[in-house]
Amino acid sequence: MIDFLLQLGAPQAWLDSPSLQVLLLGAVRIVIILALAALVLALVRRGTERWIATVADRPATDPKRQRAVTLGTLLQSTAGYVVWAVAGIMVLSEVGLDIGALIATAGIAGLAVGFGAQTLVKDVIGGIFLLFDDILHVGDLVTIDGHTGTIEEIGVRLIKLRKFDGELVMIPAGEVRTFGNKSVQWARAIVPVGLSYEQDVDAILPVMERVANEWVAAHEEIVLDETPQVQGLMDFGDSSVTARVVVRVTPGEQYAAERELRQRLKRAFDAKGIEIPFPQRTMHVARREAPARPPGAGDAPDSPTSPEPDANQ
Repeated sequence: MIDFLLQLGAPQAWLDSPSLQVLLLGAVRIVIILALAALVLALVRRGTERWIATVADRPATDPKRQRAVTLGTLLQSTAGYVVWAVAGIMVLSEVGLDIGALIATAGIAGLAVGFGAQTLVKDVIGGIFLLFDDILHVGDLVTIDGHTGTIEEIGVRLIKLRKFDGELVMIPAGEVRTFGNKSVQWARAIVPVGLSYEQDVDAILPVMERVANEWVAAHEEIVLDETPQVQGLMDFGDSSVTARVVVRVTPGEQYAAERELRQRLKRAFDAKGIEIPFPQRTMHVARREAPARPPGAGDAPDSPTSPEPDANQ
């Protein structure tokens, strides 16, 4: 203890101590390691921010912007985990811990975690491939695993799908096998119309064609084919024959187009006195008559008469 106090009183001797020099050198190395780790992460963050900035002027629902933001966030998170893990191992090596045993233990633990997190890893990989393939976008109307709705978010692990009734469905990206996308290139507005068997179909089809052409002229901004199709008899139903109107429109507009076409057709039919049939049933009620009775079968029996008393008695 006295020697230590004497060394403190002699700064030059304290600085010349070999153990202190080793300690200071190790501390400097640790600081350099941490500084390099922070520098690498700063460069990664700077690069991803520049990448995201190139699409920042696009709408929030633009697929390129969504992909850049998602992949940029994923890259920053992954780089953070990897860089700090490597830096931590190097710092532990400078402290004097056995890195070999630590890496072996970490490898065994990672193997165990990997077996337990196979589903999570599969979902993450599936999400990354979906983002790179550029086949699903925010705002697309899709059907995935029987759920139909609009995509609100595509993450690395989950796809958030908003159904028509407002329900938000979370679908793991690794579970997506087959899906239908109704928001690619074009869509069809299809309006089937039931016509009565008693009416002249040849006189009704021109009315439908006129209504379809008027609708197309009023909605040129969403119509992709200026000539609507009024298809003839498509089916013989129980109470009607079916014709239909088909128009190609931009994706996502088909449902509004169908609603307005139905409304216009109903008005035109009402003006022309064209009947839209509905299922009817004619019921025949059988009346069963009571079976004939034999004569006297239903008559009340005669009341018994007592014999008249004998007057002589």
